[in-house]
Amino acid sequence: MNLFPLSLLLISLAGCIVMSISMVEATKNSKADSQLPLYYGWFVKPEYSSSFLSKSHKLLADTLQEIPNFLKDVQNFTQKVYISDILLHYTRENPEEVLHCTAMYNGVYPNYSPGAEEYSEKQLVKDSVNQVSTLHSIGWILTPRTFGARIKLTNDQLLLWNQNDTEGNPLQSAVNAKKPISPVTYYQRSITFKENSTDQDPDVMGNFQPTSGYGSKAHLTLGCSPGVAAVTTGYDLVDLIRLEGTNSSEVKTYDLSNGGWLRNYGEGQWVFYPTKQFLLESTFLGYGSGSGTRGLEASFALLCLLCSSAIISMFKELS
Repeated sequence: MNLFPLSLLLISLAGCIVMSISMVEATKNSKADSQLPLYYGWFVKPEYSSSFLSKSHKLLADTLQEIPNFLKDVQNFTQKVYISDILLHYTRENPEEVLHCTAMYNGVYPNYSPGAEEYSEKQLVKDSVNQVSTLHSIGWILTPRTFGARIKLTNDQLLLWNQNDTEGNPLQSAVNAKKPISPVTYYQRSITFKENSTDQDPDVMGNFQPTSGYGSKAHLTLGCSPGVAAVTTGYDLVDLIRLEGTNSSEVKTYDLSNGGWLRNYGEGQWVFYPTKQFLLESTFLGYGSGSGTRGLEASFALLCLLCSSAIISMFKELS
């Protein structure tokens, strides 16, 4: 019998037990119980998160190798010569944390963001917690600061969206108002995963402007340059969307052999437009680092989700 999946299951179960004990202790503190999650968002399921990260890095590596002008520009602003070093240049603060798309950033008690308490009290938000839905990844962006995936939200997901879609870049690229959090992690290992994708909607692409307006800032942060906070990915996306909305007849467009297009909007701002949407199963949760039970409940739910994935994996390997 292969003991690896069994060990993984026991570790996950132990985590669930510890989390549940913490939740019981937290309920004794009424002040803590009133705290809101740090943020709400869609957390990509572990197997989808791992697979999509791998695919994104492969796409970047293949495109760097295929388009000499792209490679030259990226070498210039990263100061890296080899493609392998360029890939390592864009890192995640918590490499094993599942990808997520933030729908609402609440902030830290007692200095909540405007509207945070009203958002958390919406019946729709309460009903949506722990609900599974599909995120549609429709493209990638690469800038000197960030590497990210663009998300096109569904009509139902847009009802939960509460971000500023016009908020451009702050003066300091490393600005990050978020309080450091203890990440929910999963054991990262090689996973054989069937890719889920669908043809790109013709109206999504248009004339190289797949998203604009409400919900267009939705994204997944895949990596950041040293010293750059993950929140910067959204700012970079907003800037690129503005450029897409201008007359870009002189923007250089490259046809990619693996399907899709690459465009350069100047100053190191590149966009990938694939011919397919990539479908990522995700769970809507509120997540935070405080001792409040709302944050703990979300963390507990996500941990149990990872535990269930381990159970499925165990039975597949034993069968």
